[in-house]
Parts: sequence; structure tokens; C-alpha cells
Amino acid sequence: MTRTGIYLPFFVYGTLLPGEANYPLWREAIQAIKPATLPGARLYDLGQYPMLVEGGVGEVRGMVGWVRPSSYAAALSLLDMLEGIHLPYPGGIGYRRRPRVVWLAGGSEVAAWVYVGNPAVVAGLKPVGADWKTHRRDVKSL
Repeated sequence: MTRTGIYLPFFVYGTLLPGEANYPLWREAIQAIKPATLPGARLYDLGQYPMLVEGGVGEVRGMVGWVRPSSYAAALSLLDMLEGIHLPYPGGIGYRRRPRVVWLAGGSEVAAWVYVGNPAVVAGLKPVGADWKTHRRDVKSL
């Protein structure tokens, strides 16, 4: 259980994805991971990491990771710290952990924790597309 009493998997869309910089931080805690999409959201490039902001007609593609129950509290604490959710706006990074319904590949729905960004942080920036890995690959090829 979590501080909120809810045990949910995590929808990740950036540096926590397999093959990305922060994936090793939680890899051993994951018992299953599947492709998923969050509709009604946009993705922004903040340099070394992305920010997901809700609203609009876009979608963000990522993965849903289910964490082993024995590792859940530690993984939740680590991911919350990494995302800076306890830091106040506007000085903090600008993320909040929220339960959202995401679509798994194949069409089924699942509730998952999503680290949602503060729209004020990305004011004036253009969305980068639905997929962080594709965006990073495209940027590197320029």
C-alpha cells in the first residue's frame, strides 16, 4: 500500500523507460511492463528529460510497469523523489503523481500512477510528439 492506500502500476514515458538513463533505478522492482498510451496529454522536452502535461487532443506513449509488492514502497519513494513531487511550485520541478486511466496495447484500460507536469513550466514550448524515445532519436540525428 502507499501513503494514499492505493497500489497502482506506474505509467512512465521518459527517462524511466527501458533503455533510458533512469530505468536501472527501478528495473529490479518491476515484475511486468507493457506498452501503453495516455490520451489527452502532450509531451515537452525539458533538455535531459520530458514533461507530460494534460489537456488537448494529443496522447503520450510509454510503458506501464507493475512493481513487485515487496519493492513497492521503496520504488514509490524513489520515483517520487526523482520526480521532485514534494517540491513546491513554482520552485520545484513541477510534477505531481496522479492516478489516471491509460490504454494498454491491445485496447484494455488500467489505472496507473502518472507523473503529470505543471503547465506553467512548459509555457511557450511546443509539444515534441507522443513518444520520448522517438523524439530523442530524431534530435540526435540532427
